[in-house]
Amino acid sequence: MKKTPYCEMIALLLLIALFGCAGIQQEQTVKPQEPSPQPAAVAPPPVQPVPDESEMIRGRDREMLLGKWRRQAQGGDTIEFMEDGTVTLYSAVERISYPGSYRILDKEQLEITMKKGGPLTWGYAITKGDLTLTTPTGVSMKYKRYRGK
Repeated sequence: MKKTPYCEMIALLLLIALFGCAGIQQEQTVKPQEPSPQPAAVAPPPVQPVPDESEMIRGRDREMLLGKWRRQAQGGDTIEFMEDGTVTLYSAVERISYPGSYRILDKEQLEITMKKGGPLTWGYAITKGDLTLTTPTGVSMKYKRYRGK
């Protein structure tokens, strides 16, 4: 049998087709390329809240309250305000200390809670060396700075 140039050409095309398609898989789905994640945006530092006027007054008055105060009348009773929010009232007549806690409500009132009892709202007025406390029943007591700031 004699080979014709057509046979050689057909054989060559078949070989190219076989070897050329050898790496292609049929029925493979092409996945779309996922977008790359965007770089995280740099968040600005959190803005510190600006204290309101009442908060500034409470902070200032708290600093002024700290320390020990002596009452001019009644035999020298004392009251001491500590930085941790505790307060100690000392009765010179009874010679007993009454521990409790305090917090400033506004520029005219503070709340004192004694260990034995509920919270009571007291009025107050303070300067660098003088403190006036007004009991919930309306009695004013004047104190002078005895020790502290």
